[in-house]
Parts: sequence; C-alpha cells; structure tokens
Amino acid sequence: MAEETRLVRQKTVRLFFAIWPDREACMQLVRLTGRLASFCEGRKTKTDNIHLTLVFVGEVDASQMAALYKAADEIKDSGGRAFDLIIERICMWKRKNIVYAEISEIPQPLIDLVEALQSRLSLAGFSLEERPYKPHITLMRNASCKTLPELAEPMVWRVREWVLVRSDRTSDGSVYTPIGRWSLEGWSNHPNN
Repeated sequence: MAEETRLVRQKTVRLFFAIWPDREACMQLVRLTGRLASFCEGRKTKTDNIHLTLVFVGEVDASQMAALYKAADEIKDSGGRAFDLIIERICMWKRKNIVYAEISEIPQPLIDLVEALQSRLSLAGFSLEERPYKPHITLMRNASCKTLPELAEPMVWRVREWVLVRSDRTSDGSVYTPIGRWSLEGWSNHPNN
C-alpha cells in the first residue's frame, strides 16, 4: 500500500507491463550480455532491467493507478497459461543500434496475454502504441558491433507471472521497478491485495 500511496503523490508515472526472467534465464542472459563486450561496443542492459515488454503504457496520471490495477486483475481472473520462451539467436537493429535476444517462436499464451492487456487497457481508456508486437529482450543500446555471437544452445525462459513496472529516469540510466505481479495461475500480489 505504501508504494501505491507514493505513486499517487507523483503527478505522472511511466509504466509498462512485462515479464521478468526466472533466475536461471536471468543468469544466462547476464552472461550473454557480458560476452557481447568482446563483439560490440555500447551500453549493456543492467541486470535488474532485463525483461520482455508486453505492453508499454507510457506516462500515466497517478490518479489512474486504480483503473490500471483493475484492468490487470480482470485479465488475471480470466486465466492464463504459464509458458516457456525459447531464445535462439542474437540480433541487431542497426537503425536503432540495439542488440537483442530473439525468441524463435512466439508462444500462443504470450500472444493471448498481450492481446488481453491491449484490449482491457484500451477499454479502460488508456492510449497505447499501435504497432505490431515484436517480442525481444534488449541486451545492449548504442551498440556498434563487428559481428554477433552465436548461441551454443537455445536458452529457456520459464514464464509463470507478469508484472507492472515503473520506469524512472536517473542520471545513471533508467531504473525499472516492478510494482505489481500477477501469476499466470491466477494469484495476485499487488499492493491492493
């Protein structure tokens, strides 16, 4: 409850829904990000910021937090299946200078969760970006790479929950803080419960 009270005192909050890697996937992604240093120059994603975005909400008036949690609870109450992400390759968006881990095949439960979030948030009055969903895990920004490493074998990321994340800009870069969690088995652990 203290986190929600603090957020309401702020005028706007920058938010997005995401999934965070399980412990094993996080360690593998951190090691991979470290390996990138021998292939690329750039700014590595901080360990605590590694995630896969589901829906970027953007700047939200703090008074809208209750509506945001309500929309998320409605999705949680309608179910959702746990799933695994299989990461098979490292890619680069040259135009944006971003190195990212790519998912080989997008699981249907991920698509269902993203579509449910987009639908519920739109119905609740939130304006969302309108572009095709391309799941990726950003590993490095402002990257300049000669080549990219190959993965020796695919990485498995076990997805069992999704989170609401606050993004704060600091002099040291963005800091991402999960402020709400919803299990794909229907359990909620956000400040209202």
